[in-house]
Amino acid sequence: MENNFSTLVNLLWEECIRNLNSTLTEEEVNKFSNNDYYYLLVIHSLQKPNFSQIAEKLALTKPAVSAIIRKLISMNLVEKLQSTEDKRIYYVELTEKGKSILSGDMAVYKWVTDTIKSIVKDENELIVVERIISKLVESLKERKKGKE
Repeated sequence: MENNFSTLVNLLWEECIRNLNSTLTEEEVNKFSNNDYYYLLVIHSLQKPNFSQIAEKLALTKPAVSAIIRKLISMNLVEKLQSTEDKRIYYVELTEKGKSILSGDMAVYKWVTDTIKSIVKDENELIVVERIISKLVESLKERKKGKE
């Protein structure tokens, strides 16, 4: 089972890397890190956050967030938008290019989900698979908390 799971994870990772390589230039791929990907996820999940919200979510300082945002802007993955109500506040939003990276990966995850649904014999098996995946997620979250 470990070999199959390892192979599955690596094949999914390859799909995500292929998506990244088709979205970014070779130079951008070389500059892009796992952390950058996580920053895109955070910005997407917060839905047009300001710098303070990003800093809070990532447990970073505003200057650190500013450096990250400058890098992502230079790669055309996010854009900075000034608030119309308070000119001191800037919001961050994914560009189409940034959205493309995340949507490509979401398509891979949807393919996995659809494939699982097509493999299981009935609703009871699907419930078991969903329970196993949920338990894995819970365990990983607990493990992460223990390391923080």
